Amino acid sequence: MSVRGVQWLKCTAQKTHDSKIIPNLEQLKDSLFLFDLGYFSHTFLQKLDEIGVWFVCRLKNNSIPIITRVVKGVAKRYIGCPLNNNLNLRGPIVEVWAKLLLPGKGSIEVRLIGLRFPKTKQYRWYVTNLPSLMLLAEWIYPIYRLRWQIELFFKSIKSILNADQITSENEKIALAIVYSSILASLIASSIIIEEALVFAHIELKSITAQRLMIVFSVVAQNLAQCLISKEITNKFFLNKLKCLSLSLICPNRKHRPTSLERVVMLER
Repeated sequence: MSVRGVQWLKCTAQKTHDSKIIPNLEQLKDSLFLFDLGYFSHTFLQKLDEIGVWFVCRLKNNSIPIITRVVKGVAKRYIGCPLNNNLNLRGPIVEVWAKLLLPGKGSIEVRLIGLRFPKTKQYRWYVTNLPSLMLLAEWIYPIYRLRWQIELFFKSIKSILNADQITSENEKIALAIVYSSILASLIASSIIIEEALVFAHIELKSITAQRLMIVFSVVAQNLAQCLISKEITNKFFLNKLKCLSLSLICPNRKHRPTSLERVVMLER
């Protein structure tokens, strides 16, 4: 189950790497953790596995997995060999178990799933500790794509709400602007989504992060007036929001399913 909300947030200087400010990993036990290559390391994967955190991530190009078991897409004679471009891979999906070497001695065994992309005809590899009973190989790409929703949220508040254009050099003022932009976006998103779901009968999976911010930028002043007057039921605000509700739907939605839609389809 996913929670549509922020559980943890921290602002840092631009040069601080994300991996340096990860919260206590114990709170992720029995949860699914999606992360990009910026966090990837064999040691980090081992730590997550020991705690009991399920993970899905990309495989770094400089990793040299040693095949321990073959599920499909590669001959069993390659067991014990490194997974590299010299192997003869077959089919749109390749699935193996392999060990990743740790600093010093030891290794961690992970499940590797390679998806061949038609345009490039190259395999893109994903790493997980989820067994096939919990995660089918063809599910891994749409599930990993959900991580991009967080990126889209911050991209939207920067490009549409100009949250990255901070002119003050005062740290407290800069943090206040950043936090207020994020907080305002979350509050507005909740109100807009509720309006779309209840009154406009729009499916949640049809609403995109970028379009949420576009609608918010249009109604922001009206929303601020509602909050100041403590009257969210302001008729002018709700009527304006109702007129914009269809703007939440991506025009390309019918041509390709969204990330959330793909995952919803997997649950059926």
